[in-house]
Amino acid sequence: MTSRTLAQWRIALDFLSPREAIRAYRAQHIRWATGIVAAIYAGCLTAFIADLTSADTLAFGVFYVPLVATSVFHRDRRAVWVLTAVACAMVIIGAFIPSIAPDVRGLIWNRALSICAVLATSAFVWHARRVQDQLAEQTRRAEAAERIKGEVLTNLSQEIQAPLYAMIGVLELVAVDGRPEQTAALHMVRTSGRRLVATVDNLVDLTQFEDKPMSIEPVDIGQLLRRTAEAKRQDAASRQITLTIDIPPDSDTIVSANPWAVRRILENKIADGITYTAPGGRIEISIVSENGNVSAVMAASGTWPQGAFQAVDDPDSGGLMPSVMGLALSQRLARAMGARLVFSNGPGEGTTVTLRLPAARRAEPV
Repeated sequence: MTSRTLAQWRIALDFLSPREAIRAYRAQHIRWATGIVAAIYAGCLTAFIADLTSADTLAFGVFYVPLVATSVFHRDRRAVWVLTAVACAMVIIGAFIPSIAPDVRGLIWNRALSICAVLATSAFVWHARRVQDQLAEQTRRAEAAERIKGEVLTNLSQEIQAPLYAMIGVLELVAVDGRPEQTAALHMVRTSGRRLVATVDNLVDLTQFEDKPMSIEPVDIGQLLRRTAEAKRQDAASRQITLTIDIPPDSDTIVSANPWAVRRILENKIADGITYTAPGGRIEISIVSENGNVSAVMAASGTWPQGAFQAVDDPDSGGLMPSVMGLALSQRLARAMGARLVFSNGPGEGTTVTLRLPAARRAEPV
């Protein structure tokens, strides 16, 4: 399997939500189970016909045990005892037809063991069905709780964002006519408010990531990166950070990606660059094309703390922390698109964040 095929296979798996994956598994499971059940029923019927035409005391009840086991595929749990009654009746009928064997004691002992085997199998299957029903009920409750959690987070984010945006707007108006000693404090409060809004957005997107459609289409990452960086220029200027955008207008920057996912990754990483870069520093935004990939590169002069690179899936991270919500969302979005999010950090070298995406294939001329 080539790396491209493996990447496409991973993307296909990531695109399926848990609900869709369960439905696909059930559909494949039903097709497989239908053939198995039909084969077992045919085998039991063949064994019953052989029992009716033979006067031997063979343990034909052993062939009826799979008949009871097929009750796990029925929707109603009471099918276990219905199939058990059918299997026991077949064992008893086979003892009298076509005739009673001369060895009556052996016949009774043989048929009694067959019925015991059928009843033991029924008890195990009944227990398995009860455990299966309990797991199904717990799964339904978990899905309901997950759905309620998503609705609560969505409503909570809307209730938090409205007053935050109002507060940020008022702070910007006050900062225009404020005294110089007040302007710095107002900018700090405004920046903290915007960071809080971004944290709430990342939290909501992180919890609802699996329910969002993740379609892949051609995206001009150069234009998208330029717009995202321009939107963050004011925040960089408020912290005395120089934001430079070096994207040639005639460069080929078409990639195969999801526009929403790319935008969210770029917003998070540029915001992190502004947050972790000291005042007076610089941030350079550029595009690099190589080996069939197009990379969005953000190079910051400051060295970021270790928490900015620590993934939520890392066992040493200590759980989901607000400082890494954007990183967790960015990493999951990049994996879902088959992209790579690479960090380079060193003392005196600054920090470089690279989002590497596959270049879009162009149609060959006929």
